[in-house]
Amino acid sequence: MKKILFCILLILVCTGLFAQQQPVVAVAPFDAISGISATDANMITRVFFIRLGNTNRVSLVDRNVVDRVLREHSFQTGDWSNEQKTAELGRALNSDWIVRGELEKFGDNILVTVQFYDIQTFRFMGGADTLLANANEAMEKMDPLVNRLVQTIANAGERAPRQQGGNAASSAYHGTWLQRGDGWTVTLVIDANRVTYRTAGSSTSHFVLSNCTWTSVNNSDINTLTDFPSGFRVFGTVTDVNGFSDTRLWIPLYLFVHRSDSNRMYLYPSIEGSTSELQRSSAWNSSRGPFGKVQ
Repeated sequence: MKKILFCILLILVCTGLFAQQQPVVAVAPFDAISGISATDANMITRVFFIRLGNTNRVSLVDRNVVDRVLREHSFQTGDWSNEQKTAELGRALNSDWIVRGELEKFGDNILVTVQFYDIQTFRFMGGADTLLANANEAMEKMDPLVNRLVQTIANAGERAPRQQGGNAASSAYHGTWLQRGDGWTVTLVIDANRVTYRTAGSSTSHFVLSNCTWTSVNNSDINTLTDFPSGFRVFGTVTDVNGFSDTRLWIPLYLFVHRSDSNRMYLYPSIEGSTSELQRSSAWNSSRGPFGKVQ
C-alpha cells in the first residue's frame, strides 16, 4: 500500500514539475505584406494563437501584452533579422520563444508563413507555411503550422532552466491568501513559478503571472515598514488576464510577509501608469488590511 501511495505521489510531483517547465511563447501579430486586410491578418493571428494554446504544450503570453511591448520597443518588421533587437524583445516579454507570421497574396490564395525564434540562443529555429483560399480557411488549415511549432520546440530538447533568482527562498509565500473587505474578496494563489490573482465582488477579474523570478527587496512604505520590513520583487510573464487593461504596468509585484507572523502579507504592485520597476507607495487595497494565509 505504501509503495502504491509513493508511486502516486511521485507521478503527481513529476506532473507538476512538467507543467511548470512549459516553454513560454509570445505570438506577434502576423504582418500583412501585400493584398491582405488588417482584419483578415488579425483573424488569422487569433486562430493560430487559440490553436496553439489548445495544445496545452506551451504557456502563451497574452496578446495585449505582446502588442504593448512591441509598441514600447518601436519594433518594426525589418527588426526580425536583428538578433540583438529580437533578444531584447524576448527578454521584455520574458518568453522562451517568439513566433512571427507573414501574410501575402499568392495568385488567388493567401500564403501564410510562420517563423520561430529561440530567445535563449537568439536564433531562428525554423518555420512552416500553408496556402489558404481565403481567411476563413484558416480554421481548417492552421493546425499543421501549430504542430510544426510544437514539434520544433520539442526537438530543441531539454534546455537549462532560466535563472529564478530567489525562488528557493520564497517558500514562505507559497499557498493561498485571501483579502476581504467592502464586499470584495481577493484571492492570491502563489508558488515559485506562478502567481494567480483573482477578485470577486460586484465584478470579477483575474491575471496569471507565470515563469516568475524572485528577487529580495526591502519595503519602502513607511506605514508597513516596521512590521513588514523585507520581502520579494516578483517578475513574470502575464499569460492570462481578464478585466485588467494595464496589468503589464503593475509588474513586478512586491510581496512582504510579516516579520513574526508568516500568515499575514501585503501586496504592492508597481507604480500605475509607469514603466518603471518602482514599488507603489501604498499597499494594494491597504484599507482592507493584509492578506491572510488560508490554513
